[in-house]
Amino acid sequence: MVDHSSHRSEKARSRTVYIIIAIVAVVAFTAVVAIAQLTSNNTKSSGEDSAQHGSSSAGSSADDSASKDSSTPGEEGEWVRRDADDSAAIGNVDAPVVITEWTDPRCPFCAHFHTEILPELQKKYVDSGKVRFEFITVAFFGEQSAAAGAAMEAAGKQGKYREYADALYAAAPEKGHPDLPEETLVKFAETAGVSDIERFRTDMNDSVLIDAVSSATAEAQQQYGIPAVPFFASSDGESALRGAQPVENFSEFIDEQLEKAGVE
Repeated sequence: MVDHSSHRSEKARSRTVYIIIAIVAVVAFTAVVAIAQLTSNNTKSSGEDSAQHGSSSAGSSADDSASKDSSTPGEEGEWVRRDADDSAAIGNVDAPVVITEWTDPRCPFCAHFHTEILPELQKKYVDSGKVRFEFITVAFFGEQSAAAGAAMEAAGKQGKYREYADALYAAAPEKGHPDLPEETLVKFAETAGVSDIERFRTDMNDSVLIDAVSSATAEAQQQYGIPAVPFFASSDGESALRGAQPVENFSEFIDEQLEKAGVE
């Protein structure tokens, strides 16, 4: 008679391992959303724009601040660039606090943040050298978002990312996702003062830039667990805020980060 007890024991241990892994994965994914919920209302009324397609699955997110598993207390989040030549940023490169925004060019709440909230935060925190904002372009809303994102990056290659974002978001409708064909994207480049429009046209259609936006989107959703835009993470690697919150909410969030950084 063949003894199958050892084989059954091995299968039982394997099932136990899989169950433990699944539980850990779900907890990790829940944590990344929960932290942002603690620092915001985490509702559509708070001004966030979510996309169901391409959303991250359990186990693909990292820790509870949209940071990677390799981030440890005291270290800056791996998304922080601090590049003096980076046009997708505003503020002192050595500012004590860096706030990173993941933004989609067709997101109405992202547009609201850039046109209504960011200017106030810039006056209060950026112009004083205390805070730097860095922007990561993502495409949560389909092919036109990816194309427009590539256009933003193309403008950035000529040092005009921020100016291009200003032009694009200033033209956004109050509700819904704008239609952004290529000629409209080119007009934004002209408004932004992009000097070489032909080069811009070539760059915005470059598969390298389009793939870069797609990669940033996948990383945001699958690795950092970001479910909606706009999404903001502090350079402390531990704190996040979701949605186009009122200026007062951002001020409270930033003041907390400055206090952590020892800035009065």
